[in-house]
Amino acid sequence: MVTAADAILALVDSARGTRPQSLDDREVEEVLNIALALLVELSVSNDRIDRLERIVAAQGGITTETLRDIRYDGAEADERQQAMEALLARVLRILIDPRVPTDGRPARG
Repeated sequence: MVTAADAILALVDSARGTRPQSLDDREVEEVLNIALALLVELSVSNDRIDRLERIVAAQGGITTETLRDIRYDGAEADERQQAMEALLARVLRILIDPRVPTDGRPARG
């Protein structure tokens, strides 16, 4: 059975020629490509969440807006806040890490 990941890897393996590059810095281009791929994935996830919210709201006999406007307080709000802070720390880790890079490249300034 071929998985989606197998299909993507086969597509990459079949690529010919040089990889087009539009920016001067290859690493910047790679990060941009990763960010754009994540944007596409997030868009798909948001679409699925929207569909699920609409189904749950219909099953519960409420509007989608009512479902989306549910606010938490107390322990539930604290748990959600901690989860958000942990997510931000993971995503922005590279920006908040004070260590100097150790790969021998000169620091940007």
